[in-house]
Amino acid sequence: MEILFTILNVIKYLIYVLLVLAILIFIFLNSSSAFGASPDKNSQKIIENSENFVEGKFQNIKTTYTNFRTSEKKATLKDWFFPDKDKNPLKPLPTIKFIGQDLTEGKYVWLGHSALLMKTEGLVVMTDPVFNRASPLPAFSSKSKSNFFNGKPFAFENPIVIDDLPKVDIVIISHDHYDHLDSKAIKDLSNRVDQFFVPLGVGAHLERWGVESKNIKEFDWYDSMNYKNVKFTLAPAQHFSGRGLTNGNSTLWGSWIVSSEKMKAYFSGDGGYSKTFKELGAQYGPFDIAFIENGAYNVDWSNIHMFPDEAVQASIDLKAKVLFPIHWSKFDLSNHPWDEPIIRITKEANKKNVTIATPMIGEVFDLSRLPKNPWWEKLRN
Repeated sequence: MEILFTILNVIKYLIYVLLVLAILIFIFLNSSSAFGASPDKNSQKIIENSENFVEGKFQNIKTTYTNFRTSEKKATLKDWFFPDKDKNPLKPLPTIKFIGQDLTEGKYVWLGHSALLMKTEGLVVMTDPVFNRASPLPAFSSKSKSNFFNGKPFAFENPIVIDDLPKVDIVIISHDHYDHLDSKAIKDLSNRVDQFFVPLGVGAHLERWGVESKNIKEFDWYDSMNYKNVKFTLAPAQHFSGRGLTNGNSTLWGSWIVSSEKMKAYFSGDGGYSKTFKELGAQYGPFDIAFIENGAYNVDWSNIHMFPDEAVQASIDLKAKVLFPIHWSKFDLSNHPWDEPIIRITKEANKKNVTIATPMIGEVFDLSRLPKNPWWEKLRN
């Protein structure tokens, strides 16, 4: 009988602990501004009128493409929790000290992951500004060789901070995942950027973080806007959205087309390979440069993230003159080694005769002088 009472007391104690934990999680989810906000009634009405919003959620365009990655290694629990020692860089990544005034007309600079700057028609355009962590959770100390569960960025020799940036005119955002939409960065940029162009529903997040509603423009797929001689178009992508536990696909995601008389660029955001690339190439191409996701792939995610060979094919479909691989070398977001994406994509690009740009983070360049330095190889020595 005493043993039974002891078991019951243990169960009761566990129930109390779980209840307190659930309450704390609920309070955190509802109080932390990092999770963003829900659209107001007027915005929600616009969302519900979108043909891409079906049965309470945004939907991907139906595609006949099916990806069976039978030759790819499927990740195991060991890969996630006990990766090889060189899965992440063993020392700070070599980067160039970025000086904002060096970004002159027609030039580009990569800031790491999917954040970059371009200047055309006198406008400085920035994509997916993430300067901090790719996670809503507080930073914690970890001795693991993986940063997957921590959202901690890799160390850079010359870290780029917001104060290093020139005046930014337009920020375009592809979707609201944490490695593409950094709440702290938006707060810091809120009074330093003229306009934020975002997919439907994402504006509510920005308003919670201090951006005035008049400085936010929301787009549905194929919506376009001319701003000071530069045209911005939100195009489809094969992905999903969400920042909380229960609001998946309540906001739209997408890719961006930025075009002027002098330049036409494609920014992929995130997404799996589909026939949409060929359709965009036919309708909007050719592109001078295509910034295409290359990293954080996994067999189980093959419909929402491209493998390197697919990224090369996407650039061909888009009729891009230059392929610029992004979405790698800043965060540990999958089970592959940090430099595998660039090794695989450069090999595939050479095989398919695709021109590829491989600048260091912080390196300013233009299309007449493409950087092709395999800087990542030095970290293997």
